[in-house]
Order: sequence, then C-alpha cells, then structure tokens
Amino acid sequence: MAKIGDSPLPSYKRPPINEVVFGCQFEPLKDFKVTHFGELWNHLKKDFPKVEHALPIVNSDGDFPEDRVTGLPLVRAWFVNNTDSRLVQFQLDRFYYNWRKKEGELAYPRFAEVFSCFERHFRTFNMFVADNNLGVLHPSVWELTYTNHIFLDESSSVVANFFKDLQWVEESNRFLPTPEDPVWAATFNMPNSAGTLMARLGNGKVQGDDRKLKVLELAARGNVTDHSELAMQDWFSLARDWIVRGFTDLTTKEAHDFWEREK
Repeated sequence: MAKIGDSPLPSYKRPPINEVVFGCQFEPLKDFKVTHFGELWNHLKKDFPKVEHALPIVNSDGDFPEDRVTGLPLVRAWFVNNTDSRLVQFQLDRFYYNWRKKEGELAYPRFAEVFSCFERHFRTFNMFVADNNLGVLHPSVWELTYTNHIFLDESSSVVANFFKDLQWVEESNRFLPTPEDPVWAATFNMPNSAGTLMARLGNGKVQGDDRKLKVLELAARGNVTDHSELAMQDWFSLARDWIVRGFTDLTTKEAHDFWEREK
C-alpha cells in the first residue's frame, strides 16, 4: 500500500465520533440455516449477551440474502454487549463490528483497540464457518465507516464555519432563498485502486435532544484482491488514514480548535 505522506496523522482530544464500523462482505453462505444463528451466538455471547433482529441489508443488485431452498429472506442478527456500545452484526453475506458512543463508554477507544476487537471476532466467525462445514469464506469487500455527530448549538457556530465545502453564496439577485437543511456528498478514489471514500454531510436528530445536529459520515470501501491477514490490516490502515485525513481536510481550523486538535 502507498504511504500518505510523511505528516503525522491528525488527532483530536474531543473528536465528534459517534460510531465506528468495521465490516466485510463475502459470498453468501448458502448452507447457513436459522439454527446456525443461535450456534454462532454461543461463540459470542460471553461478550455479547443480548440479541436483536434487524432487516437485512440489500446487496448491490437490490436483493435481500435468502435461503437457497425456500427463497425466504433471513434476518440480520445483532449480538450486543451489556452497555449497548459494542455489537456484532451478521447476515448471510456480511459481518460487521460496531463501536457506538453510549453512556457506558463515552470516549472513543481509538482505532487500534476497535480494530483488534473486529479481528478477534471475525477470526471466531471464520472458525465457526469452517468447523460447521458452511463453505469457504471469500471476502469480497472491506468496509470502514466513521460517523460524526456535530451539534451546532454546542459549538455556537454555523455550518460554514465548520465545513469548508458547504457554503451558500448569498447574492441579492438569487431566486432561491438560503436553504434550510443543505446536504453535501462526494466520492473520492483511494490510491492504487484500493477503493473509494464517500463523504456525506447531512442532518440528524437524537431522541430527547433538541440541538441542531449535523452528521458527517466517511465510509471507505474496497474490493478484496488479497485474502491474507496482512493485506487486510494494510487495507484498514489505509482506510483509516483516508478517513481521518479526509475529515480534517473537509473541516476548518475553527472546528479543529473546538475539537482540540493535538497534531
């Protein structure tokens, strides 16, 4: 993988990170049955004692993963820890590990710690697939997503002061009024065909909180060409660099000061 310059990776004492997701898409496990969800949970329940159901995520063709015999869609399972701050998501063609900002874990524990947890639980999942003769796991896409919650009332600022690329130009002869809830999105190519970085700035709402909220999501995705563990580590390291440097590039010095940038 190519290096991204010699400058230190930006770091913040109070980053607005609300959620981080490490993930893998793979060829659907066609022999996976409903009973296997419970068996997989038995391997994870020490760390994730709670179980939730969620709608499955559609694939690139817009289809849900389904049982190959009946054609029925199978759910996405969430295995959740006691503080609701960590969870494993699984469906027939995806495996995700989430860190979420919750009351039991307010501070982001940093990339290395969350990535090591993803590696450990993904390795457990790999072993489960092999031990139960469910096929060979063929990762096809790596994913890394950072979601940032930026409360504008808290910062006593306006969008233009925090985001370089979202500024409405006020002109006396404009027909349209100033937009109420502007949304901005862009996709950037990562080096050496490693994937893409998608940045999206939109609006959000937290239940029970009336403050104005901007949600800045940065999501890196890359096709898997090398299935080695080292290649996986290299890709996630590159993705993290692009997300952190991209976040810094899209935001202003005023925002960096507010989040107490360290380097």
